[in-house]
Amino acid sequence: MILTRQRRAPVVAVVVAICGLLMTGCGDNVGVHPGSAAVVDGQSLSMNKIDDTTKLYCQAYVAQSQQSQQTSSGPIPMGAFRSYVASALSKRMLGDALADHYGVEPAPGYQKAVSTYEQGLASAPDDQRAAVIEVAGADAYLQNVQVAIGEQLTGNSGQADADVKANLQRGQVATEDWLKDNDARVDPVFGIAVDGGQFSPQRDQISYPLSPLASEGAQALTSQQGPADSYISALPPSQLCQ
Repeated sequence: MILTRQRRAPVVAVVVAICGLLMTGCGDNVGVHPGSAAVVDGQSLSMNKIDDTTKLYCQAYVAQSQQSQQTSSGPIPMGAFRSYVASALSKRMLGDALADHYGVEPAPGYQKAVSTYEQGLASAPDDQRAAVIEVAGADAYLQNVQVAIGEQLTGNSGQADADVKANLQRGQVATEDWLKDNDARVDPVFGIAVDGGQFSPQRDQISYPLSPLASEGAQALTSQQGPADSYISALPPSQLCQ
């Protein structure tokens, strides 16, 4: 079932969307509190939390790549990880808010996803393992909260794929309805749009590049091919995951 099938490589799902570090934006103007990466229903996610989690996620990615002897694809801009982490942790915040509102716990598919990551990261340090589960498991968390909401609203407690899918769809509709009266915003520095509970890369008109290098990063926000080699080579080591 789609809600429990997780890829073992922790960062396969990373969307290479550049880049929070080289963009400017005025989060306070769009309802995101200064110093906050995201705000959902009055609860805020700090920039420090994003930075700390991104570092751990990068470390886990590098260690897993070395352990599995994967062919290196070269360094990845930290901004890509940072944007992905911001999106993932915002999804968790939305899931938490919805779970509190409806008084539900995530459906069993979430714990199955967590178990998959725990097995694949058994040798990783505790903090790295926790960061990967927190980030890479965010989709499963939000979806399984939505499944639980759908089950509550429809009374359909079946566990067949068709039942779970129907409950997910009902939970997604409930999410859209909830968001009509409750705010969910991510600082535009991350280039993430929140639309009806969907988090997707998007250039924000109030975030704009201030240099040629930043322009290259900005163009990669909507590129399917990721950042150009020239952009990656121009970044200092502190802004690369390698």
